[in-house]
Amino acid sequence: MNNPINRRGFLGTTAAAAIAAAAPLRPAHAASGSVSVWKFGGTPTEVENWALRNDAFTAGNPDISLDYSYFNGQIRRQKILAGFQTRRLADVIVAFGQDIPEFAGFDMIQPLDDIAGDKIDGWKERIVPEVLESGMHDGKLYGLPTYVDMASFLAVNLDALEEAGFDRPPATWSELREYAKAMTKPDRPGLAFPATTAPVDINIFEGIAYANGGRIFDEESGKVTLNDAGVVDALQLYVDLIADGSTPPATSLTETFFRDTAQLFGQGRSAMWIGLSWLNTPWGVSEDVRWTGVPFPRPDAPTGAFSPVNAIMDPTAILMVSSRAENPEAAVEYLDFWSQDEQLEIWGGQPEVARIPAGKAAWDNAELEEVWPNWVKAYNEGTLFEGAAPMPRFIGVSAIESALGTAIQEAVLGQKTPQQALDDATAAAQNQIDLIRG
Repeated sequence: MNNPINRRGFLGTTAAAAIAAAAPLRPAHAASGSVSVWKFGGTPTEVENWALRNDAFTAGNPDISLDYSYFNGQIRRQKILAGFQTRRLADVIVAFGQDIPEFAGFDMIQPLDDIAGDKIDGWKERIVPEVLESGMHDGKLYGLPTYVDMASFLAVNLDALEEAGFDRPPATWSELREYAKAMTKPDRPGLAFPATTAPVDINIFEGIAYANGGRIFDEESGKVTLNDAGVVDALQLYVDLIADGSTPPATSLTETFFRDTAQLFGQGRSAMWIGLSWLNTPWGVSEDVRWTGVPFPRPDAPTGAFSPVNAIMDPTAILMVSSRAENPEAAVEYLDFWSQDEQLEIWGGQPEVARIPAGKAAWDNAELEEVWPNWVKAYNEGTLFEGAAPMPRFIGVSAIESALGTAIQEAVLGQKTPQQALDDATAAAQNQIDLIRG
């Protein structure tokens, strides 16, 4: 898994040269007109290749005028809501699956069953069922996923691990604290984790809490559950790691988001770091860093009131169609283009290896197996998605995650205990949920 970015750079160059030749044939009854697309987030390789594939779409659909714009993924909710309110929302939105219930609840997006009925059977043939399911809400398909991310995972510097006398990564929370202390040096903390209010940083924490039997909201009762023991004890783990002296300074953690934390690890300036399933693959590591990625250690004994999960997952480049799309036929053609193997294999190592691919064909690629052999083995055995659950997704998730982000920072900075911070966050978020849900 050393330096995959160099190999991907080569693959990206060769893939780009082949795109014009790979442009799909024009359908017999081609859609026409214009379609606007807003894409949010993505790794550098993904962003580059998405734009290149758009050229192939235009070549194969000369009667459709494509207006494409890219934005940072962390501003997606604000940008999309503002676009809807001002009647300037794009026809196609490429955002996160977490957003679907809110967007559908506010009538911002439309069910694909209503406008893409003749395409959906093909999507089912080409897309992994568990991944396609992540585009569902209330029994209807609202989004076409291209891949999923899973939380939470741990990157481990193998030289640091061996120097500390260990022959395997930590498997439990208590082992994580033990390893982090043993792997800490004066110029290199044993563990770094991001604790900003960026949505990805919050998702990373949620993965840890959900594995401990926590939840942030109970949909059956309509109650915010941020102060459930499963969430409180997960936040206590963050606080304990800081108190152990195993992390960068607390102020640094609250200012260093996931990409910066990955850079610390990639430069050998932390022995481990906590992230999503992609870990360092979007950015690579220094030549002298040997590393591996593993699922985040499990709690010694789950303490939450809910069933623990093995991972939470979300499609973070899922295509949705605006309820105000003036040309839904052209929008559906764009979605169908992204359902084809030629596009979905981007995330099978041609050239991207940072994501868990949606396309069935992508799992046959040697490039993906080279970097993530355990992913491919688990997929072939049918266990990759076992025990996984969706990342939190319901109307009001934005308000609750905002309160959670504040609580994480308050606890990490020592301003409140985890229990106090999450009690306050629960009360504040419940007020917001009650207003939203009437």
